[in-house]
Amino acid sequence: MLNMWEIILIAIAMSIDAFSVAFGVGCKYNKPRHYFRLSWHFGLFQFIMPLIGALTGKFLMNYTDNLNIIAALILFIIAFKMFKDSLKNNTDRCYTSDPTTGFTLIFLSVATSMDALGVGISLAFYPGNLLIPAFVIGIVCSIFTFFGVYLGSLSKHFIGKKAEYFGSIVLMFIGIKFLTV
Repeated sequence: MLNMWEIILIAIAMSIDAFSVAFGVGCKYNKPRHYFRLSWHFGLFQFIMPLIGALTGKFLMNYTDNLNIIAALILFIIAFKMFKDSLKNNTDRCYTSDPTTGFTLIFLSVATSMDALGVGISLAFYPGNLLIPAFVIGIVCSIFTFFGVYLGSLSKHFIGKKAEYFGSIVLMFIGIKFLTV
């Protein structure tokens, strides 16, 4: 049901949160170790969470014939949350203590990948090996995180909330596809 282009679009949409956090971190913490820590951890968690979601989706397929509706609803909820968050008038912030170490790094990794857990349920419809889309999502997230740190180091006012608009719209359209299949 999902093709590779849709997986790439999902990966981009799922990477927006990681990009935003990395952008905020990068305005102050942008040494090579910060790039590596954030890119590695965010990418790893974005790889793991869709797998957990997909396995949950495959399990649920044994109990319901309406998994496409459930997957669409989850995508709509995540898209709505992303869109709502993008409308908040929060100023971009720079972190004052290094968030790329210890528990803070783990917390940020989990927080930026929770939506990937929900999106992972839609991967239950992926006809191939689940490691492929999970790998794509993890790699794309690592790349977005890297560039988030870089752009954050250039200017914390360079990019606004437009990326979150894009991510929410992509998820909404993929959710509509699930309802029409």
